[in-house]
Amino acid sequence: MSNCSKAAWLALGAAAVITARAGAQDSAAAPAPAKPTKLFASDSIFAITIGTDLKKYASTRDSAAPWIPGRLVVGGDTLHVGVRPRGHFRRKSSTCSFQPLEVKFDKGVKGTLFAKQNTLKLVTTCWPGRAEYEAYIPQEYLVYRAYNLITPVSFRARLVRVTYADTVHADRPPIVTMAFFLEDQKDMAARNGGTMIKAKNAGRDDFDPALLALLSLFQFMIANTDWGFASQHNIRFVRTGQFGVVFPVAYDFDFSGVVGTRYATPDPSIPIRSVKNRIWTSYCYTPQDLAPAVAVFNAQRAAITALYTDSRLLDPKAAQGAVAYYEEFYAIINDANKLNKEIQRHCAG
Repeated sequence: MSNCSKAAWLALGAAAVITARAGAQDSAAAPAPAKPTKLFASDSIFAITIGTDLKKYASTRDSAAPWIPGRLVVGGDTLHVGVRPRGHFRRKSSTCSFQPLEVKFDKGVKGTLFAKQNTLKLVTTCWPGRAEYEAYIPQEYLVYRAYNLITPVSFRARLVRVTYADTVHADRPPIVTMAFFLEDQKDMAARNGGTMIKAKNAGRDDFDPALLALLSLFQFMIANTDWGFASQHNIRFVRTGQFGVVFPVAYDFDFSGVVGTRYATPDPSIPIRSVKNRIWTSYCYTPQDLAPAVAVFNAQRAAITALYTDSRLLDPKAAQGAVAYYEEFYAIINDANKLNKEIQRHCAG
């Protein structure tokens, strides 16, 4: 059994009893787990070209704006697509000169790498050509990969080398950068035998305790405070059947301390001065409560380290910095007194 498989079993093992209990009163059977779509069945990097009216796109800051028609070229296939800006903070012109994209695929993707895709998020460069900002893309991508090692109930990401070409204004030079597609939320849910739900009023007792503990520790590991259950901010919920348990799933990690983007600042209500300051922002636990989750993180420690030390995506100094940052996390979770102190200072409920 692979390290990833072991982590999956550890992560879901504690949930099995709860799921079975819920299933006894569940009148709707949970769907069988599905295979990942073709796009997210591999981690290899590939190249694409997106051709559209880049000038119009760059000046469009409304996520509800009409789709801008374009084409996506991959291998020998040319796909008709629509693009428009998405997100919140990065959509502001004061934050980014080039905002994140949402890509909508028209009919005709069958048999291509994008088969079964409808609309996908594309996380891309914020300031083309600026080395610091270009580096944020592989850094955030590796956070998703680390999350995948901890639990399969997480979004997959697929890294691409993308060329943005202006098909209307020939004088505009192409933008060549790294980016990554984020797995569709319905596909992520189906892959884990569940369906997406909206649960803005969900409380601690509604969540699968094993996955909740893993998510809480993961956000602490990467030092991410840009999320919330009540507001459903950067959190999605998967349910296994009509009355089954709810799996919380995190995404959007550019405000995390391990990525450390220049534009990331803590919410004023959180008592830290920098996003790099690690702080617990989840529910209250005892170290004993978290012991099974800590075991998962310890089992994947070497694999998470290898993500960075073996990667050619980051320069060695950045990779070493990320590993050292995670080592600080491991020093805390493997010391019951330190872990308890970190949790009890700021936990809620």
